[in-house]
Amino acid sequence: MPTVSLLVIAVAVGLLIGSVGVGGVLLAPALVALGVMSAHQATATSTWAFLFTGVVGTVAYARARTIAWGTLARLVLGVVPGAFLGARVNALLSGALVLGLLGLLTLLVGAYQLVPRSASGREVTLRTPVWVVIGAVVGFGSALTGTGGPVLLVPLLLALDVAPLAAVALSQAVQLPVVAAASLGYAQAGLTDVRLGSVLGVLAAAGTLVGALCAPRLNADRLCQLVAVACVGVGLFLLVRAAF
Repeated sequence: MPTVSLLVIAVAVGLLIGSVGVGGVLLAPALVALGVMSAHQATATSTWAFLFTGVVGTVAYARARTIAWGTLARLVLGVVPGAFLGARVNALLSGALVLGLLGLLTLLVGAYQLVPRSASGREVTLRTPVWVVIGAVVGFGSALTGTGGPVLLVPLLLALDVAPLAAVALSQAVQLPVVAAASLGYAQAGLTDVRLGSVLGVLAAAGTLVGALCAPRLNADRLCQLVAVACVGVGLFLLVRAAF
């Protein structure tokens, strides 16, 4: 049975995913830190949970007409094979290495969010092969670390000068192909706790819906700073745990 703390974290993760797109990085570390499961199982189970946040987030942002469907289609060409491969590689790595990678990613995401930046919101025009490569990187890294997709895609899109709201919207939809391909890979390794992942996913999805509805009215910069501090702390904790 999941603890009350884990259930609360799942809702909070959903709120952050729906509003700023980077909360997913905290779910797998929470599963490990609370002693619920191993790093391998945590990444697989959290990936499954993001199926629910992906559905809710995609519907919410699709209704708001903020998803760039053409760009998403190009990303998916790389996301699907990348996510499947990431899940299979995860199963081959040691638990300490998976934990270390998860900690490093969490720390880097937090550090990136602390760096001041601005976006012009211009329309980004990249060739299809470039989007496919970006999709492959996002799919592989997200599946390997159990972070769903937005955690990697949002920073990449912001670095390309995409408007924050558009970046978050696109990252919601990318969760679905990431989860589909990665879950297939994890299922072959027998690592996913579907029951727990579904419970956490439903709670996170509820949070995602609220976050998506509130996103246009929230102070995104302040939220990003809070997430950044949490990510840095969690990342350091996981790195120390992986080392010892």
